[in-house]
Amino acid sequence: MHSFTTVATFALVASASIVSAAPIACRGKPDNYVDGYLEDYDVYHARYIALDCSTQHNTTFFDDCCHPLLANETLSDNRLAYCTPNTTTLAEVSSTLAEYSATATVSATATASADVDAASEYSAAEATATSASASIAAVADYAGHHSKSKSASSTSTEAAWTATSTSSAAAETSSAASSGGQVMTGGYATYFYQGGNAGACGTVHSDYDKIIAIDTNGWWQDTSSASPYCGKYITLTNTNNGKSVTAMVADACPSCVSDNSLDLSVGAFEAIADSLSDGQVPITWVWA
Repeated sequence: MHSFTTVATFALVASASIVSAAPIACRGKPDNYVDGYLEDYDVYHARYIALDCSTQHNTTFFDDCCHPLLANETLSDNRLAYCTPNTTTLAEVSSTLAEYSATATVSATATASADVDAASEYSAAEATATSASASIAAVADYAGHHSKSKSASSTSTEAAWTATSTSSAAAETSSAASSGGQVMTGGYATYFYQGGNAGACGTVHSDYDKIIAIDTNGWWQDTSSASPYCGKYITLTNTNNGKSVTAMVADACPSCVSDNSLDLSVGAFEAIADSLSDGQVPITWVWA
């Protein structure tokens, strides 16, 4: 069962993790999130954002507070006190998510979380895999006693995808195979933190490498095999301010809000957004 540490040690951590409702990354429930076995996804999703879990990887706070509860567990009975988010912040996050759900066109089979974290975490928990990713391994450690044992793997399901690619440090100047120059419209750009994890293309990047997680609604639909888009480059433009950036495809976004939406590294998002607080921006893009 999950082990807990002294509350006092992490009181300041919990306080620091309380954030405002913006930005809210545009992700929803992953396909493999098991309703009835785990707590309601919307409740978990809002708490995850309110606690700023995406910045807490590889910490005891993340292990204690950032995993979904089982359906028969409660926050008060099964988590330490500092895992309970500030009520005002939680209400703001929940309201923002509800407003977005009411206005965005989201594929029923391709929703995901505030960061690729939730999808990756639960996938690893179900597989009980030995993962190179700290966040995935943490979930496996917590949920392993609830799921049947399977063969250990040196990588997670996501990290098992392989592709040969060049360093995204050359993203600004390199050109890859083109897809005909068609301008893709109707999409939005969001951002996510790398957390030291290998993306779906199999390569670890820093937050400031200019990389992209490409949508799986219409582009990388079969994520069980390597994508032909890994290592290719996309030039995208923020239609609000005209700023552009060229970045490399290095990951999959199983829950971007539309076929032409892209999830960006922090470095790529900052290149086109006025600030990270924008959360999401409308874009057009072409294969570079």
